[in-house]
Formats: sequence, structure tokens, C-alpha cells
Amino acid sequence: MLQYLTDIYAVNKKADKIELELAKAYFFNYKFHEASDYLSKYMSKNKKLGESQQKEIDQLNSNIKNAKILVANPINVKITTLGDVINTKASECSPYVDVNDTLLIYTYRGELSTGGLQNAYNEPDKNGVYYEDVFTSTKVNDVWTKPMAIDAVNSSNNDEALSISYDGTTLFFSRDSQEDDGDIYMSKLSGNQWSAPYKLIGGVNSVSWEDNCFLSPDGKTLYFSSSRSGGFGGKDIYKSILQADSTWGIAQNLGDKINTPEDEDDPFIHLDGKLFLFSSKGHNSMGGYDVFKSYLNPIDSSFSASENIGYPINTPDDDIHYTLSPGGDKGYYGISKPDGFGDNDLYVVEPGITGVMPAMMVVKGSVLFDGKPAEGTIEVADGSGLKKYKSNAASGFYQIVLPLGKDYKITWRLDTALQTEMIETVNAKEYLLKIKDVNFKGKKADTLLTNTNGTSNTNDNGNETIEGLTYKIQVAAHRLNRSVDYKKVKEYGKTEKIMVDDMPRFMLNKEYKTFSEVTTALEQVRKIAVPDAFVICNYKGKRMYLYELWKMGIVKEAKK
Repeated sequence: MLQYLTDIYAVNKKADKIELELAKAYFFNYKFHEASDYLSKYMSKNKKLGESQQKEIDQLNSNIKNAKILVANPINVKITTLGDVINTKASECSPYVDVNDTLLIYTYRGELSTGGLQNAYNEPDKNGVYYEDVFTSTKVNDVWTKPMAIDAVNSSNNDEALSISYDGTTLFFSRDSQEDDGDIYMSKLSGNQWSAPYKLIGGVNSVSWEDNCFLSPDGKTLYFSSSRSGGFGGKDIYKSILQADSTWGIAQNLGDKINTPEDEDDPFIHLDGKLFLFSSKGHNSMGGYDVFKSYLNPIDSSFSASENIGYPINTPDDDIHYTLSPGGDKGYYGISKPDGFGDNDLYVVEPGITGVMPAMMVVKGSVLFDGKPAEGTIEVADGSGLKKYKSNAASGFYQIVLPLGKDYKITWRLDTALQTEMIETVNAKEYLLKIKDVNFKGKKADTLLTNTNGTSNTNDNGNETIEGLTYKIQVAAHRLNRSVDYKKVKEYGKTEKIMVDDMPRFMLNKEYKTFSEVTTALEQVRKIAVPDAFVICNYKGKRMYLYELWKMGIVKEAKK
């Protein structure tokens, strides 16, 4: 296009808007000084412009200035294609990769689209266009498999993938049809099957255009874009709160830290509940939509000033539908590149974001019964309350996000069986991942074989004394257990208070030399006084959990 326009200008410098078109062409080819020169020439020849054209000129001038700064200060990232299994000569966009990096949901528009070539009335037409469908692929041995359409949600209309909830059970997509002018739908996963889609009820959908959306990690807040009136201009980003009756509450505009007189779209709230990404044509965009970041203050729901995440993620073209992995090490989006496979392709960015990285702890894994997926309950106690989660019945998968700075007790339950583990994050400062598969065994699920705090029916070290190793029983940490009956605890001896990471811990002061001794005492303490008491080890003067000694090979793991 640049060469074509240059040729025209060489023979006819008076061609209509030629300097303006050349300014745009040079801009998209990263020749910003030339773009500025031709824009100046156009403005000098056209002193009186209409309002809409003056706005276009001002916007291009602003984009050029922003682009000069951003391109001169690139961020250090690697952008690579997802490959030719996913990308085709057709259009692929709006990717979402789940937290396990094994499930991809995206929008496809091409010869595999439902209904084939159609006209505006969804009638077959060889001169028509392909409509959008929702496609999915899974990763096996680190390779993406052949994509498949999600037939449960696709129709002969435009069905665009928007996002999937963090627990993997709710798929959001938009439908543009004769009846629905850009409304948001959802489908629920039951086992391995997606349900028939249904439109969101409440304050999200309106007579205006609603599109990209993303559900908060706790499943209670939906962020979405809308062109409804009353905003700052164009598309704005709103939020809606899930009500007790499963409808969505009144839409609330996110305010001027996010929204501008230009278009904002495609919100994404990170798993940490704080990092907020979105695309905007305003702020300091370097052309079309750029990806921006802001931080949500969970106390007052305010947002920090928006920041452009930088070049080369952002370009003079539209950059949109950007999502991040839990640790921020990968980002995904769809974009058109000269060396791509087709109209629009999917790419991965490593790292997905630079600067301040997400900080939290994610505990995830599978709940199993005799090695097969099971729907278990996972309880998380942090001293201020108890939260409960469920594992997926079909896959056994569960995921828990823990803010840093606290200590947690996690209990996995299946029927009456349970396994428990203490997790400390008081001093943690970065993203942490713990993969924990919990397998319940036996003919009945209430046959408890092991407890991840360190107790079991048998242990190879049972009566062995290990040099430098002693055991004690912890009965309380006040942030975790305020309901201890200390009168009953006294039956088993005196308690002592110690401080660990600025948290008071209460221990029975008696020391045990062997594993058998401490587990025998622990069973009695749990039975009579403190059901969630557990074993703490002192190895050569260092406080440790039993599973840490197992990993070090000092103590042999309990038999299973």
C-alpha cells in the first residue's frame, strides 16, 4: 500500500487526501518521522476541517507521538506463533488458555464455520461471508491438538468466544443475530459436555452492543464492554455483581482511570484479583487498540492510573483480546502479522507482562478416588473465615488462589475422609504454585490412609530415633484456630507460645523422640481436644513440617 500511494503522489500531488493517506501508510510501516511530515503537509493545505476529520487528524497525530516514545523504549519479550495446527489461512482471534496451559478456547472464522458462506440473513450464499464460531484445542505432550468446534454453543450466527471462568466450568460468548445485537451468553460445563447456551439475565445485556467480558476469580463480578449511553464515550468497560438469584446486578461504569472518550474493550482480571488488563484507543495508545494495565484496590474497588504495557506487544494496529497466565510468564492474543498464516493468527508472548509480576499462591491439582476423578470438597481456613471449593466431577481438577501474607489450613474431603495441610505465605513476595493431587483409596471413601500433616497408620521410621530430630504437637495458631478448648488441652500437658513469622503458635511443650510416640499422642489430642492438631518437627534446631523431612529423605514417607 505504501508503494502504491508513493507512486500516485509522484505523478499527482493533488490527489484527494493523498498526504493524509501517506501519513497513515508511513505510520503503519513504523516510519513515524515521514508520517509526521506528510500529516503536517496535509494540515497546512487544509485549514478548515470538519469536526469528525479534525478528530481523526488529532488522533493520528497523538498516535504518532506515542508510537515514537514506545518504539524507542521496547520491552524485552518474545512473540511467537501458536503454530500451524491452530493457525490457518482463516481468521483466529480472541484466545483464552486455561490456568493449566492445556485448554485453548478461541474464535474461528473460515471454511469450517457453521453454515458455510452466508448472506446477512444467514442464508447460504456463495458470495457471502463466513461467520464466527467458538473452537477449542487441548495440549497433549506439549503439542496443541487439532481444533474442534464447540457444537453446543455454535449457531449459523456470529458466535464469538469471550472468556472462560477460572474454574473452567463457565464459557462466555457473544452472539450477533437477527434477535440479538451483540448480547452475552454463557454455557456451563457438566462432566465433559457444554450445556445449551443461555443469555445472561439482569443488568449486563441491554439494547446496546455488549461484547467482551471476563469473570473475576471469585466468580462474583463480571467485567464487560458496552456501547450503552451514559458512559465516557464510545465503548466503555463496566462491571456487574452476581445476585443471590443468579441474575446480574446493575451495570457500574469503571470510571475515568479506565474509560476515555475513545473506545475501551476486552477486560481481563488476573487470577490475583488485582492486575487488570484491557484494550483502549485512548490514553497513550500508539494506534487503534493498545493493551493497558491497571491495578484494582480490593478495599475500595478503585483502579490505578492506566499504563500502556509497551511495544512490541502493542503496535500501530489493533491489539486486543490479551490474556495472561497465572504467573505472568505467558500472554496470549490474536493479531495480523505480515509473516502470519492468514487473516489473523494466535500468538504467545513470553513473558506476558514486564515490571511488577503477579504475587499470590495457587494450589491446584486433582481429587481422586482409587486413582479416578472425584468431586471432593476443599476447605480453606485463614483465621477470619472458612471458604469451600469443589473439584470437577469429570476431571477431579480444583484450583485455589491464596493471597500472600497469611497462613492457611487446607482440608480435602471426600465423604468422611479428609487430608489436611498447612501452608505458610506470610513472608512470600512472588507467584507461587503448589500442585497437589489428593488420592483417597479403599473400598469406601471414608477409609483414611494418610494425612498430609504427617500422620498415618504406619511409618517406616515408627520406633526409630533419628539424631537431631524431635516431634511436638501444635494445637493452635490464633489466626487459624480461635476455638481451641484449652481446658481439655491441659489434660495432655502444658502449652507454650512461640512466634513464627509474627504469628503466635501454641504447642504442647512435651517433646517426642519417635514418630510412633507422637502419633499415638496426637490421636488422643485430636479425639478429645483439638481435631485439627498436627505434628511439627524440630530438626537440628529448625522448625519443619514432616512432609519437608520426607522430601529431604530424612524421614521415610508414610506407607500408602
